[in-house]
This record gives sequence, C-alpha cells and structure tokens, in this order.
Amino acid sequence: MQGIWLLRRGVWEFMILNLLVAIAYAIGVNLSHQFATLPATVASVWFPSGLTLALVFWLGKRPILGIICGSTFALTLGLSKSIPSLSVFSLALILIACACGNVLQPLFANYVIKKFSPYQNIFSHVSTVVLYIAAAISAPMISATFGISSLCITGIIPWHSYTGSWLTWWLASALPHLIFTPTFLLWKDFHKNSQQRNIWEISLLLSIILLISWIAFAQSYPLAYLLLPILLWTVFRFGNFPASLLVSLVSLIAILSTSQGHGLYVKDSPNQSLLLLQSFMAVFSLTSLILSAVLDERIAAQLSLKKTMENLEELVIERTIELQLSEAQLSAFFTSAPVGMGIVDHQLRHVQVNQVLTEISKKTMEEHLNRTVAEILGEFSFDIEPYLQQVLKTGRPLLNQEISSNLLSTTGQTQTWLASYFPIFDRDNMPSRVGFVVIDISDRKKAEADMQYAESMLRRANLELEKLVNIDGLTQVANRRCFDERIVLEWERLCREHEPLSLLLFDIDYFKLYNDCYGHQMGDDCLTAIAQTVEKVLHRPADLVARYGGEEFTVILPNTDIHGAAIVAEQIRGAIIALNIPHQNSNISNIVTISIGIASLLPNNIQEPSLLIKQADIALYRAKKQGRNQFFIFTE
Repeated sequence: MQGIWLLRRGVWEFMILNLLVAIAYAIGVNLSHQFATLPATVASVWFPSGLTLALVFWLGKRPILGIICGSTFALTLGLSKSIPSLSVFSLALILIACACGNVLQPLFANYVIKKFSPYQNIFSHVSTVVLYIAAAISAPMISATFGISSLCITGIIPWHSYTGSWLTWWLASALPHLIFTPTFLLWKDFHKNSQQRNIWEISLLLSIILLISWIAFAQSYPLAYLLLPILLWTVFRFGNFPASLLVSLVSLIAILSTSQGHGLYVKDSPNQSLLLLQSFMAVFSLTSLILSAVLDERIAAQLSLKKTMENLEELVIERTIELQLSEAQLSAFFTSAPVGMGIVDHQLRHVQVNQVLTEISKKTMEEHLNRTVAEILGEFSFDIEPYLQQVLKTGRPLLNQEISSNLLSTTGQTQTWLASYFPIFDRDNMPSRVGFVVIDISDRKKAEADMQYAESMLRRANLELEKLVNIDGLTQVANRRCFDERIVLEWERLCREHEPLSLLLFDIDYFKLYNDCYGHQMGDDCLTAIAQTVEKVLHRPADLVARYGGEEFTVILPNTDIHGAAIVAEQIRGAIIALNIPHQNSNISNIVTISIGIASLLPNNIQEPSLLIKQADIALYRAKKQGRNQFFIFTE
C-alpha cells in the first residue's frame, strides 16, 4: 500500500510540475510574440529559452513534457492567426519541429555543461563560464534549424529569407541564455549563502540603476555607458547573482522601451533595434559572468593563500622555538606540511627539506642534504640567494616574495612561486640558519591574466558597439546620427577658433528612375560606390562624408571657406562621373551624375548649425532647378 501511495504521489508531482512548466512556457511565448518581427511570429526575443535551460539544468528530463505542451499550445494559438490559414499537415509539421527544437535545445546545452564542467558551481570559474557561454550560444542553433526549416517547407517564410530568419531565431533564443538564465541558476546558491546586506546601499544602487535606465532607454539620452561602472561595483561588492540580476533587470527595461520606440537603439526596423539592444546587453552579461568568475577565483586563491600564510607564520615561529628542544618535532612538521619547506645554514647548504620541496625542484631528498642552493637549482639560484643572504645578515624575515622562472618546468612554461624567509637563531640569538616556505601560485597569476583578457575583450566590445552605432550599414560611411553629432562639435570648435565651416549636400540625379530601371540591389551598389568614392576624395582627417538619408549625402569641411568648398565639390562631381556608372533613364546624361549644394558660414554663438544645413539644402534645390549635374553656391 505504501508503495502504491508513493507511486501516486510521484505521478501527481510529475503532472503538477509539467502543468506549471507548460503554463510558464505559454506565458513566455505569449510575451515573446509581442516582439514578433518576422512572419509566423518569429520573435526577436524568445523569453522561454531563458527558463527552459534553467529547468533542465535543475530537474533533468522531468519538465520535457511541460515544455512540449506549452510550446504546442502557445504556437497553435499564434499560428491560428496566420493569413492565409495553414493546412492540418503544415500546422502539425511546424508544431512537431518547434517542439523538437525547443526540447533538444536545453537538453544539448545541459549535456555539454555537465559533461565537460569539472566544477559544480559553473559561474565561479572562468573555464566553466566560457564552457557555459559556448553551450548557451551553440544550443539555439538546433531550435533555429528545426523551426525555420519547417516554416520554409510550409511556405510561410520564403527560402531566400532563410538565413536572415535563422539568425533572428538563433539570436532571439541565444541571448536570453546569456541575459536571463544565469539569474535563475545563481539564485539557488545565492539564497543558500546570502548574508545581511546594507539595505540603504542596495536601495541607492537600485534607484541609480532605474534612473539611468529611464534616462537612457526611455528618454534616449546616451548615458547607457554609466551602467558599466555600476555593474563593476555590483560584481565587486555583492557577487555574481546580484550582477546577473542587474543585467536581467536592465535588459527587461531596455527591451520594453525599445519595443515601444524609445531608447538609444531604436533603428529603422523593430527586429534590428531589439537584436542590437540584446547584443549590447549580452556584452554586459558576458562581462558580468567572466569578471565574477575571475573575481571568485582570485578571492578563493587569496583566502587560501592568506589562510595558509597565517598558519605557516604561526607554525614557523612555533617550530623555530621547538627546534631548540626537539629535531624530531621539526621533522614531523616538515613531513606533514602541504607546502614546500626547507632550512639552509649560513653557507646556504640544505639542512632539511620536505617532500613537497623535492617535487618542486625535481631532486630527491638525499640529493638536497648538504648541497648548496646553487648546486640544486643552478641558474635559478641567482634569484633566491640574495634573499637568503639578506635574512642571515639582518635577522629579519622576508615575506611574500614572488619568483618566476621556467627553469624548473618540464613543459617550458613560466611558473610563479610565493616564498617567505625566516631567520632561525642560535643560542646567542644570532641568525645561523634560514627557513623558507614556497607556495606555487601559478594558477593565481593565470587568473589575473584571465581578468586582464576579460577587460581587453570588454574594451574591444565597446569599440565594436561604437562602430555599429555611428556607421551606415550599407555604404560603410558615417550615418545620420554621426553627422548630427559631428556638425555640432565642429560648429562649437570653429566658433572658438573663429574659422569657417563649409557643408556640401548632394544627391544622385534621377535615382528613383535608376532604381526602377536597374533594381534595388544595383541601387544599393551605386550608393555604396558613390559613398566610398567621395570618402577617397577627402584627404583631411577632420573632413567627414555621411549618408544623410536615402540617396542624399553630406560632406563636412571644417576650416574651409566657400572657395575651398567649391574646389572639393568639383573634385567630388568629377570623381562620380569618372565612375562611369550607366544610367539610361537619366534625363541629362547616360551615366550617373550628382547635384551639389554648397554653403559656408563663420560659426558663432548666436546662430545654430541647422542654418548651415538649411542653406546647403536651398543650394541643392537650385542646382537641380538649373539642370542638375552641377554645384550651386548659396548666396543671400
């Protein structure tokens, strides 16, 4: 009877668990569909991915049924709204493919992490954090392949859109692994080890985070970089879980703001905006995870080293006193010590060593006795003998001296030891021997190097992000945002220097007819060729060519008067003609030409840069009015 009761209880627990998982999954799908940017509700943010990996990591295969049910139910509701309606076969194919992908994705990631991770706490070691990142990024490739392939087979998504749709699906599933899953996984250990925190400090930190998030992602002020020092403070002050929670909180705020059209990362399409935003937040999450792991390893090494050194200092002092009473006790201490230890006399000959020291020097205990440091260590002795001589001379200990060498390594890699030297006094209270303690800290040095690598990766990520924000994706010249910032900066600078600022505004003659004749791909190639050609014409670092919008471009010429601007304009017009791009629908030429408006002002504190832009625009209009393929200088 008891066995039947236990069986029924297990069945009920299993059913309740999977019911809750299905409900949570369906809610996550419904929330993700609010950010659907492609056909068949392919979303830019797939929140269930952040939950399912944590559930499978905790519970193994038990929640699989709930994932399947939640995925099937939610996707059925979403696909039922598709136009035209799907056939039964198409609907079944998509549901089965998506269910398989959604189950295999967390199972694969969980298998990789637990198979190759040597530590249970994966976020406290750099190597396992890198393993988690690799698994979290690679696993969504499975669900993306299953899902997009089924949508293409059923005709919902055209095959020529396969790559773009696949990347959207993959990123939408991978980024929640990096942003939200660590928060779930770290909660358990944080809850066990949580200590009393300063409520005022936490409240202040949370208020600052919310304020900066509101300013950056609701008011669109470029202050998102201020989140970085707060993230670093959170990592060093509170540890990995609060830092991960901070990343998740800011990500939710930023995603909701961006989806509503607010924030720094709002682009032409919601899909591009959300993916760019998530990539930015993923950089913060990676920084948090790697930096937390490096810090945990360093703290553990420091605590271990500190504890060992404290114990050894007490032990060495105690054993030094006992040495005068009993050599046997000192021998026992040497034998049991977990670090390398030895004693040399005033001629630097080894009097006593322990087993750990022999392993470090690769010489037996018999080979050490009555032989000098130079005879045992060879060239490496030049780094050690000065410390021993100093202790014998002054009678004072030398603590925590780092020594690095590759002479004792069998692999040729540099090893680092931390050594402390203590005087041993004779009956006349004169230093006659030196005891020393050696600890291998190569792992700690490696952890420090890993931290420096993480910092360099962060700087590199920031540079890449800045490039994405300021460069036009098609033409690879500056975009409108970069132009708006640069012209204000140059206006303010030249206002102080009392130097002129000139502006060229040009567009392609009859470009719409060009697109209608040759197609948008050729139109894009034409825009790119013209932008790159203009950039080559400009030789000064301060000059800037930017895509102003559509087929319209602008050139900023600081410290240039109207005559110099006219010379540059003619050079640009000639360079475009030299490209000899065919344009059979042009009303003025059989090749692509441009019209240029030129304006120049002496910046001052009364006027605004917008006046210069307006004058250049008027000049461009007059250049077109007078027949195109020419430049026109604005005059009052």
